[in-house]
Amino acid sequence: DSGVAKLKPGDGLLEGGLSLFSAPHTLMKSQAEDEVTRQRKMQQGIARACATLNDLDVASYHVIELEKVLLASIAEGFPQTAEADQLKACVKNLSPVKESYENAAVAAVDGLVDVLKARVRSLVSDAVGSDSSTGASFMASSVGKDRTTERMNYNLDDEAFKLSQISEGYMTRLCSSLEEVIEPLKMYLIPRLADALVLGVLGAAAKRLEGSIRRCQFTALGALSLDSDMRDFLSFAKECVCSTEYSGNIALYRACTPLARLVQIAKLLNVDDLEDVVDLISSSKRKGNWDLKLEDAKAYLSLRVEFEGRKVNELLNLEDD
Repeated sequence: DSGVAKLKPGDGLLEGGLSLFSAPHTLMKSQAEDEVTRQRKMQQGIARACATLNDLDVASYHVIELEKVLLASIAEGFPQTAEADQLKACVKNLSPVKESYENAAVAAVDGLVDVLKARVRSLVSDAVGSDSSTGASFMASSVGKDRTTERMNYNLDDEAFKLSQISEGYMTRLCSSLEEVIEPLKMYLIPRLADALVLGVLGAAAKRLEGSIRRCQFTALGALSLDSDMRDFLSFAKECVCSTEYSGNIALYRACTPLARLVQIAKLLNVDDLEDVVDLISSSKRKGNWDLKLEDAKAYLSLRVEFEGRKVNELLNLEDD
């Protein structure tokens, strides 16, 4: 909790409107200190806060090593008696201690993700062009401030689609902004905790994106554009994680369901004909790679301007498995 509290955007070491590095709350002893000094102090503070989280995971490793050392000592220094067996049983009781440290480390990262969610939601709103965005005033970033750049729009004709292919889209801005949140923390966290942080942040961003997608209308070309954007987001996710465990799409989908839902929404909206929907859902479910309920599918298909809502409802008038 101590480490997480120090990393709260706006109140702690991560910069924001009420950062420790912003007036009137400042760690700088003199306003004459230059930007390099300020950044160095910030990085040192973040490193110390992240070390607090790392210590929990490191402690679980040392418990395992201690158990090995004690068991080896008992085997070498004691005769094989009932008393020795009792000693071994006592040492093996360290396993729950190891698990408690591991669980505490994961819980600490989950707490950090909860702290960052407000900032992540703000970044998504700013990138997609939501009027409720407050990104410019909260943990302000140099990325995504230009509100005249392309917003989330998938109701595209031929001309608009061509323009979207040569313009900087919202996804580019969003990924750059998320990277600014993730990297200062990821670089100081051990890989397992860094991945937990990345997946948590990306999951929060994906949920916010899905809410924005629900408010869009889609042409066939817009659906293609959505598919491209979600592929870019997926590629960004793969670049952010440390473990090769998530190098495959399926493993990443299972670790981050909100991200998987975005990819599934893109696939659903890109069907050429409504008759293909049932096959898509059935085959995906057989592979264990479908998280959308039928009501979700109906709602998203109804966003395609070429599809009649009545036909969508008739086609998917089925029960969820």
